[in-house]
Amino acid sequence: MVSVRQQWLGVLIFIAVLSVAVNALVLSALINRYFVEYTTKNYEAHVEQITTYSKRILEESNTNRTQMAMDMETHLSDPITSIKLYDAQGGLLIDVARELRLGPDMMREGMMSRMMGSFFEEMDYIEIEDDLGMKIGQLNILRYSSLENSMATRMFRVALFTNSLISIGLVLILSVVIGLIVSKKMSRDLTDTSVLAQKIDIGEDLEIQSSKVMEIRIIQERLEALRSKLKLKQRSRKNLTDALLHQTRTPLTILKSHFEGYEDGLIHFSKDELKTCENQIEDLTAIIENMSGMIDADQDMDKVRVEEFDLHTMLTRIVKGLSVQFERKAIALILNNHRKIKMKTDPYMLSQAIYNILTNAYKYTNAKGQVILDYQEKEESINITIKDDGMGIEKEELSYIFNAYYRGSNAKGTQGEGIGLHVVNENIKGIEGTVAVTSILGEGTEFDIWIPKEI
Repeated sequence: MVSVRQQWLGVLIFIAVLSVAVNALVLSALINRYFVEYTTKNYEAHVEQITTYSKRILEESNTNRTQMAMDMETHLSDPITSIKLYDAQGGLLIDVARELRLGPDMMREGMMSRMMGSFFEEMDYIEIEDDLGMKIGQLNILRYSSLENSMATRMFRVALFTNSLISIGLVLILSVVIGLIVSKKMSRDLTDTSVLAQKIDIGEDLEIQSSKVMEIRIIQERLEALRSKLKLKQRSRKNLTDALLHQTRTPLTILKSHFEGYEDGLIHFSKDELKTCENQIEDLTAIIENMSGMIDADQDMDKVRVEEFDLHTMLTRIVKGLSVQFERKAIALILNNHRKIKMKTDPYMLSQAIYNILTNAYKYTNAKGQVILDYQEKEESINITIKDDGMGIEKEELSYIFNAYYRGSNAKGTQGEGIGLHVVNENIKGIEGTVAVTSILGEGTEFDIWIPKEI
């Protein structure tokens, strides 16, 4: 099994070597072509100069042969290896050839020359004529059979190949160093993400530094969102299970009291009594079946259940339910509207959202304060406002209060897990509404809920 770090390093090295190799091949092909063209033109220029010089010295009989040989030697450049000049009768006038010197480059050149052998050499025969077209001599120029096989061309190729190898070596070193640094960073981010997933799996909390790699950061954000949802589901299922278990107490209590009364002789099982027990057993069976379905892992716990109800009746019931608690803290809880408004939405999700906001207001409002609950019908929408004169919320924290498990600086010393306002936001979104908050530190907070009259 290959790690991401090893894969990244291998790919980086492969791309680097491939890039250098392709670049070397392209440069080699282009430079080699221009180099061969240059060598060809250089050879043709030398031949033309040698021919012109030979014609001149053949037409002049007083030229010193030593001087002639010295002049000819200046043209012994690659690919020419030797020059021989004959007169019209075939007599040898000049014979010059390249001598191998002992320098390191010349030793390498001589070694290559011996390895190439005479098989790679051929003779060019050039007749020299005077202005009247009469033959006055002949040039024999020995050169490499192909200009591409010339010593300079071969040495150029060797040098290019050597430099390419050096470049590949340098690129490999740089690739390994850079690859190790980058892959170490990526590997650390992936390891942190893996640890985060493991901690989520076993239900532990872990805070990690967000990766600067976009794809890894997205995975981390998804895992954080998943952790929040799992916590919410666990809490929701626990609350749901507790509620369902509480519902079972009533039929069980009735059944128990009937059997205890029968044992004491206080109750005789008539048809009515048996029917009562039968009804309780049916209710108990229905509750257990409902519990089994609702806590199923694949069951949608947040399914919207639309009902028609009166908003004023709901709010009145909520206020009455909380009135005793508010009175104990000497906080006035006021419902500022008594108009009846029929609406169609999920009453449980809406009432839970309002209940959570009021509970929050209760926590952060001091004694002798007040919380005002109001609502208005505006066209096809309902606007519900909840305003308190409590301690308020820091301006910098307003954008975070709907995040799951977020607790602001004023939450110190109070109970809670930071779930309430997150549930408010999710519930209101679930019934196609919006919720906004404004607050002034030390003066109070106002929540504005907008929901359609019918969904």
